[in-house]
Amino acid sequence: MSVEERLDRLEQRLSAVETLLRELVATAPRPVPAPPPPPRPVAETSLPTPPVPPIPPRRGPAAPLPPSPRPAFEQWIGQRGLLAVGVFALILAAGYLLKLSFDRGWISPAMRCAGGVVAGAGVGALGWRLLGRYRTYGAALIGCGAAIIYLAVWAASRLYGLLPTTTGIAGLALTSISLAAIAYAVNVEALGAVAVLGAFVAPVLLGHQGRADLLLLYLGCMGAGLGWVAAARRWRVTMALVAIAVFSLGWGAAALATRPFGALAYAVLGGAAGIAIGLRERWWETRLLAFWGGWALLATVADKLEPRWPIFVAGLVLAAPVWRHALRQPSFLPVRLELLYFFVTPILLGWAVRSLAPDLFAAEPGLPALAVAVPYLAAGYARHRPPFALVGAAALAVAALRQWSGLEQVPALLGLALLWAALDHRLGRSDGRWYAVLTLAVALTVLYDGHAPRRDYHDPAFTGEWALVLWLAAGVTLALAAWLWKREPPGEGVRLTHAGLWAVAGALVLVGVTGEIQRFFRLRAATAVTAGLASGLTVSAWWLVFAAALVVAGLRRDIRPARLAGLGVAGLAVLKVLVFDLSSLDALYRVGSVFILGLVSLLLAYLYHREARRSHPRTS
Repeated sequence: MSVEERLDRLEQRLSAVETLLRELVATAPRPVPAPPPPPRPVAETSLPTPPVPPIPPRRGPAAPLPPSPRPAFEQWIGQRGLLAVGVFALILAAGYLLKLSFDRGWISPAMRCAGGVVAGAGVGALGWRLLGRYRTYGAALIGCGAAIIYLAVWAASRLYGLLPTTTGIAGLALTSISLAAIAYAVNVEALGAVAVLGAFVAPVLLGHQGRADLLLLYLGCMGAGLGWVAAARRWRVTMALVAIAVFSLGWGAAALATRPFGALAYAVLGGAAGIAIGLRERWWETRLLAFWGGWALLATVADKLEPRWPIFVAGLVLAAPVWRHALRQPSFLPVRLELLYFFVTPILLGWAVRSLAPDLFAAEPGLPALAVAVPYLAAGYARHRPPFALVGAAALAVAALRQWSGLEQVPALLGLALLWAALDHRLGRSDGRWYAVLTLAVALTVLYDGHAPRRDYHDPAFTGEWALVLWLAAGVTLALAAWLWKREPPGEGVRLTHAGLWAVAGALVLVGVTGEIQRFFRLRAATAVTAGLASGLTVSAWWLVFAAALVVAGLRRDIRPARLAGLGVAGLAVLKVLVFDLSSLDALYRVGSVFILGLVSLLLAYLYHREARRSHPRTS
């Protein structure tokens, strides 16, 4: 049930209560004054007189009960449906009257339009008169009167040519401003929405004749005034209509504007104000329209600006509401649609920052991302603000990837991974460890997917450029797993990630050495058959040695996962020997492979027996 319906029902009940009180007052008996008591003798002692029972008042006729409330559907039809039909019919009648008077020549066009204005003002005045008692009814009549005035002004300008286009637009704008003021005073959003539609549809209906700069000025003034009214009254629908009109009509006008700095101010002020209001009130449609509309208008006028540095200033202004909203949040932003604007803004700022020095940023492609990373890192590490720090870390990674195109990318990313993990210990934080893991993952992806396929035959095994970067990646991963990656505060995710770092470090060493062994024999052997036999035997031996090293380390430091990993690698080696080596290797290589397998297996069994004897000397 709407507020207007509740007010109407409350008025009905108050009227019934007033009627009931009047009837009770009219029928109640008037009190008769009691006679004065007789004078008491002075010498005699008076006996107490028994109390006289009060005479009950006569009851009048029973008051009528208040009428029962009508059904909601009937109430809606009677109040809203018939009201809408009446308003629409009145506007339609005004339009038909104008057309009929034009066709039959009853009165002059000027008198027709003036009469329409007077009639609209009269209907609006009647609505204002009834607004105090019948809120919905009075507001509808005010809107009807404004619509009649709109129609009359449009006819005077477009249909009869009595008013110039500019004067007609000004008349419609004045009507809209007056209607918006009334809507603000009586706090009726429907009138505000009508005012917005009338103000922004005026240039479309009357035409602006290609004067894009004047149209932008008009749209800016109407958007500022009507937007302020909608924001002050917190009218969500009205604000969405203002945003749609400002950015849809402004986009076409900005593309044709001859004064780009005026279009730039229009885009920046409108976009920043809409973003701020949408974030403050949590109106997703307003901030969506303002964010993308502001940046789209900025991109539209960017090519016309000279000098181009105002583009960067405009980008900062558009980013300011997003920053302000994020800085006022707790350490973590809520998982809502605001995250989209927060993480898209640095990408757009990276585009805008190029306007400061286009030649320099073209020669140094990593500088835009670096320029974006610096303020985000400053905000994220000056206080504990993980979202800002995350954006800064990602921007630095992007800067490294764009600045270099060769293997230099990987060492730069590995250095950043060490930096984020070390800052956690230095500053008492715990978010940098996750930036380190993400940066390490990007570095390994670039190493294997980006540069491994481009490795040529001139790069030697084990000591080539790619291999050295691989050993560096393995060393960084081992450093993170051993001590640098902070494990406080603990948790299930921390435990699994720490175990994953150890697994990745071991896999880098195992797979990396295996690949380099195969590459070594492919580059050195005379034939492919010889390379396959030699590399097969050496790989089997390497796997067994690696498994033995894991088991020994696990036994000495009592690390069960290391022992299990060693046994797993040993199982892979046994499977390789039995399935692959015995069937494909030559006789001598086959003997060597089986001999190494037996030797390492005996060594591992001896180590387990010795460990069991130390733990349980009597049972062993």
